[in-house]
Amino acid sequence: MIDQIELFSIGFAAVIHTVLLLVVLERVNRPLTAIWLKWALTGATMWYVASFFHVLLRQTEGRTAAWLDVLCMTAMCGGLLLLNCGILHAGLRLHHTGVTPHPNRDRRYLAVYVPVLFLLAIGAGIAQSPSRDFVAATRNYQLPYVLWMMTANLTAAWLFIRNRSRTPGDGTVQRFLLQFAISLVVVTIMVCIYLGANVGATTERWLGLTTSLSPLIPTLIFAWYVFRRRLLPMVFERTLAYGAILLGVFYLHRLTISPLMEQINDRTQFDFVVVEGILLVALVLAYDPLRNRVREGLRYLVSGSVSEVRDATRTVSIALTQNANEQPDEIAQRFVADVQQALRLNFAWLRLSSPFELNCNSAEEDVLPAESLAHIDLQGIKTDQWVDRSRCVDPVLTSVLRDLDLISIFPVDHHHVRGHLFLGLPRSADRLTDEQLNAVKLLVDQFAATVHNRQLETARQSAERHAVQQEKLSMLGLLSGSLAHELRNPLSSIRTIATLLKEDFPGESDQAGEVDLIVSEIDRLTETTQGLLDFARSKSAGNDRVCPDVVIERLMKILSHFAGQHDVVVTCDLSLNGTTTAVAATSLNDVLFNLIKNAIEAVRGTDDRRVNISTCCEGEERLLIQVNDSGPGISPDLQDQIFEPFVTGKTDGTGLGLYLVGQRIQEMRGEILCSSSQDGTSFEIRLPVEIPT
Repeated sequence: MIDQIELFSIGFAAVIHTVLLLVVLERVNRPLTAIWLKWALTGATMWYVASFFHVLLRQTEGRTAAWLDVLCMTAMCGGLLLLNCGILHAGLRLHHTGVTPHPNRDRRYLAVYVPVLFLLAIGAGIAQSPSRDFVAATRNYQLPYVLWMMTANLTAAWLFIRNRSRTPGDGTVQRFLLQFAISLVVVTIMVCIYLGANVGATTERWLGLTTSLSPLIPTLIFAWYVFRRRLLPMVFERTLAYGAILLGVFYLHRLTISPLMEQINDRTQFDFVVVEGILLVALVLAYDPLRNRVREGLRYLVSGSVSEVRDATRTVSIALTQNANEQPDEIAQRFVADVQQALRLNFAWLRLSSPFELNCNSAEEDVLPAESLAHIDLQGIKTDQWVDRSRCVDPVLTSVLRDLDLISIFPVDHHHVRGHLFLGLPRSADRLTDEQLNAVKLLVDQFAATVHNRQLETARQSAERHAVQQEKLSMLGLLSGSLAHELRNPLSSIRTIATLLKEDFPGESDQAGEVDLIVSEIDRLTETTQGLLDFARSKSAGNDRVCPDVVIERLMKILSHFAGQHDVVVTCDLSLNGTTTAVAATSLNDVLFNLIKNAIEAVRGTDDRRVNISTCCEGEERLLIQVNDSGPGISPDLQDQIFEPFVTGKTDGTGLGLYLVGQRIQEMRGEILCSSSQDGTSFEIRLPVEIPT
């Protein structure tokens, strides 16, 4: 009965101290922990872990078991020495520097740990002892240890009590120091009673177990005051989980495997403890979840890169949130570069196939050309998983990943945003951990959601802008109708007067030609005002056969006066040679009038005042009209919107001229393109050719 209680109690204490030590050594807590605390917890952990294995091994026969038991008892002695040294170090530090976790280094405190140097002599003595009992094997060293323990514990307790008044706070630290000092005195008294008492065997077993568990008292006091707010729930959870697993495994070993091994040892005279160790290591290596758990735990304990990766992925997530208002290609480029930097990869490459084609590469060169993707069966990758080269079971895909220097492929699938993220090899030539892979998957999902939300936001803004434009156009239509109604009568009167005025001039005179030009312009304005009644809807295209050269020559008779007023040189290079297009003459006249007039206005006031108009045929089906100016160009912010209503770069413009030009060209079944830079602006109009029959 007492053997089972002893095994359970010491095992429970070993798990508690192991968890506390791992928590203290974690990278997030390491800078906040004093060095004496690390050594003291290391000593207590050594004592209980070694005691646990000593209880398991002391009744096991065999040479290997005996040597392992000697190592366990030596580790128990080392743990006790290190524990007392750390406690004395804590008392002296509190006396000299207060409660500061990391005061200035002082090498004189190394003298406190001198007793640990005697561990080699103690281990040699234990190895020469024929007894497998810890107390009997260390009997020659008990008196020096008791003297050292009393000196260290009582001195530390006295220093704790004396320096309570120096600690700031609401009294919590003072209560902790008092209770911790009392626990040290109690532990010292219990050790002295156990080693000096002369009692029966059963009582001695119970007293020895109580004494062995006595260092747990100051540990629990320390954990309660230091870890209860932030770490105690985590320590409790880990203690229950890992402790239950550990104790269950060892109890199973004690009840089933250990008796069987003893029988085999008696018959074969072969020590199977080594075989058990090999089987345990083989189990860890063979069982993938257990192997990953051990590897991740060791990596997180000893590696500083894990916390850095977590901080880096957190930074990527924050950057995605902060830059959610950028364009999708900018979001993608930034995301790829951030992932490559966070995971320290050689490169990262993103390909989106929906709703638009997008390729982003974090490397300076295209290290993963698009033609290389033809060898990868991307359809077989599930949208909720990733492909990692070190875990891939498909030999073909593994070979392709190796050839392309890829470590992982992550699918991107969120609503209409689809594609793949390709990750190059880490610079450390190591594999990505499960934590890193899960973090990247979460970042990929966040990126896809960000791009999708940005698309929705862009569509919403476009719809709102279109609605506002439609409302303005509707109001403008009403105003245009009223204005057209008011203008028709004056235009009719002006035309009548001009017609009567022409009768006063000879038919071939220059004055008669000028009056004819006035009448034709009045007729054009009359047609325009008539069209304003339904917001400038022109006549259906195809009723006229018009040669653009003729329209341009006629317009230059009017606009040459306007260009001369601003010293603008307008040149024409007309090469259509009578080629016509089936469009409404009035519509083409309005388009060219707007473009030429805008070009003249763009260069006025500049040093280089040139406008060139050219026409030519592009094959047998299209003709080209170009209007070029040497002005300062159109602002890049407006170039994509110049054919939208109410968009203008002029201070006195309405933003309707180029909008109507775009509408007219669309009605003509043609196309218009604009290219602009600091050296000037060029408008290109392409219209279908109508060959005369």
